[in-house]
Amino acid sequence: MKAGVIGVDVGGTKMTAALANRDGKIVKLLRIQTKREEGAEGGFKAICEMVKSLHEEAKTQGLSVEKVGVGFGGPVDFERGIVYLSHHVPGWENFPLRSELEHRFGVPVTVDNDANAGTLGEWMFGAGKGVNDLLYVNIGTGIGGGIISDGKLVRGWRNLAGEIGHMTVKPDGPVCTCGRKGCLEAIASGSAIGREGTERLGRLVRSEEVFQLAEQGDPIAKQILAEAVDALAFAIGAAANLFNPKKVILGGGVAEAPEHLLIEPLRERLVRYTLPQVYEGLEVVRAQLGYDAGIMGAIALALIAE
Repeated sequence: MKAGVIGVDVGGTKMTAALANRDGKIVKLLRIQTKREEGAEGGFKAICEMVKSLHEEAKTQGLSVEKVGVGFGGPVDFERGIVYLSHHVPGWENFPLRSELEHRFGVPVTVDNDANAGTLGEWMFGAGKGVNDLLYVNIGTGIGGGIISDGKLVRGWRNLAGEIGHMTVKPDGPVCTCGRKGCLEAIASGSAIGREGTERLGRLVRSEEVFQLAEQGDPIAKQILAEAVDALAFAIGAAANLFNPKKVILGGGVAEAPEHLLIEPLRERLVRYTLPQVYEGLEVVRAQLGYDAGIMGAIALALIAE
């Protein structure tokens, strides 16, 4: 039988699992809504059901599942495969996800946070393919990130490297979900843009509408986006000065906005915060994998596991 792997992307809104061959080509994909009210117990049960179903599918496809990779939406102890917590679903605190899955399915399992998984996905299969030094920034409800340096994922001693969303860009700024003030996530994430729009426009709006209004020339919406872009440029510029990437890849829902509203002004603004030698030749591009960055990253985790 040919070798195959299973990837699982555990998010606060959806869970995705896929069976893939050794080249990373998806053979079968499953996607379900995350039932937050069922907590970690329900979430783990759903993961097991999807993995079991894909094991059965593998047999019909003539594949032998050798490894499982899991990208989890929350901080993870990579060395031990333990989930520290989920920011969206209760009950995941200190959950031994790797050992529980290995016990049930009898194959090696790798567990990492979703930002690292997304970074690996874009590096191996997307916009970062062939680039040995890159920064991946996922801008959605929150902001996560990951670093590839010299062809290796940088994890840090507690697997917290790349947390660009919690870089302080405005010390007296709004309170972040982490409890600190002025984090990039509190200024430039989708939820932050929506919050600012709601406060300044005097009615409930989401980030998508802020972009739409800016497109139509609304001065308040344009100012909100200018502030978000400046914060992004500040953080990305600082990171670029620190480790000198060749490419910056922007993923997540916010990065799907028209280029002239986000990526183009970001490229221009980066000049202000980046050393000339670092800025020269630095590419800022949109991620290629879109929503599938997470599941492709989980597959990548399985493929590169020793």
